[in-house]
Amino acid sequence: MNIKTGLAAAAMALAGLTAVPDALAAGYPAKPITIIYPYTPGSASDTLSRVVGEVLQKSLGQPVIVENKPGAGGTIALDYVVRAAPDGYTLAFTASGAMAVSPHLYHLRFKPADALAPITTLVEIPFVFVTRPDLPEKTLKQFVDKARAAPGAITSANAGIGTQAHLTQMMFLNAAGIDLNVIAYKGGAPAVNDLMGGHLDSMIDNAAAQAGYINAGKVRGLFVTSKYRVAAYPDVPTAEEAGLPGFSAVGWFGLAAPKGTPPEVIDRLNAALVQGLNEPAARQRLVDAGWVPVVGTPAEAQARTLADLDALGQIVRKIGLQPN
Repeated sequence: MNIKTGLAAAAMALAGLTAVPDALAAGYPAKPITIIYPYTPGSASDTLSRVVGEVLQKSLGQPVIVENKPGAGGTIALDYVVRAAPDGYTLAFTASGAMAVSPHLYHLRFKPADALAPITTLVEIPFVFVTRPDLPEKTLKQFVDKARAAPGAITSANAGIGTQAHLTQMMFLNAAGIDLNVIAYKGGAPAVNDLMGGHLDSMIDNAAAQAGYINAGKVRGLFVTSKYRVAAYPDVPTAEEAGLPGFSAVGWFGLAAPKGTPPEVIDRLNAALVQGLNEPAARQRLVDAGWVPVVGTPAEAQARTLADLDALGQIVRKIGLQPN
C-alpha cells in the first residue's frame, strides 16, 4: 500500500467512526429510555422524575422507565449511569446534593461533573423547615429559644447524609447557633412519616415534598430557605423574614447522560424537555407542587453544577463535615 492509498484508507476509517454516533443519533430513540432516580420511591422528586418521563415519552414516542437506585447521597445512581453505554438510553436524574455536595463527602471513583453530560436543569428547589403541628413552639424565634435552652433535646431529621437538605440543615444550625439531635434517614418519605406520627420534632425537606402536608395542617412550616416565598404555601415566611438575616440556600434537580453521549442526542432530549416543561399546564403543575421551573441549555446546567461544586464545597469545609 502506498502512502496516498494509506492516507485515503485512514480518512475513510475516521469518517466511518464519525458516522457511527451520527447514525445512532439519527435513529434516536429506537427503544425505551430509563431514568435512574437516586432516592427512595414515593417522594416529591420521585414524582418529578415521572413528570419528566411523561414529557419525554410524549415527545419522543418511546416508553420512559424510572428506576430507583438510592444510597450514598445519590451517588450510587450516578455511578450506575456513568458505567452505562453513552447512547442516550440510560439517563441520570441529578440533584445538586449528589452532584455538588456528595463529591466532598464520599470517596468516589469518578467526578460527577466530569463523568456526566448535562441535559438541563429542571427545577430549583427551596427547602422548608417543618415541625410536628403539636409542638408548642410556633415560630422560628420560639423554636430557637427552646433549642438554646435545651441543647440536643429537639430531634431534627434530614433525607440522608450528603444530601443538600443535610448540608442546609447544618448551615441553619450554624447560623442560628443551636444544637439539635440530628437524625439522617434514607430519604425524606420515611422521615416525614415519623414526624407526622409524633416520633420526631422537626425536619428539613425540599419545598415540594412538604406542600401537601403543610396545606393539610399535618406539619407546620417555620421557614423556607429561599429568598422568595413558595407559591404552594405563601403563608410560610422566608428565613430572613422569620429572623435569620441573610440566610438562603436552594438546590436543583436536573437530567444528565453518560459522558460521550452524542451531542445530537443531548440536544434532542433538551429540546423535548424545554418545550414540554414550558407548556402552561406542565409549568403550572410544577409551580403548584412547590417547584420553580428553570429548564435551560446543557451549558447553563454545567455552569451551575461547577459553581455549586465550588461554593458548597467551601460550606462543607467551613462546617467541618468529613468525607466518608
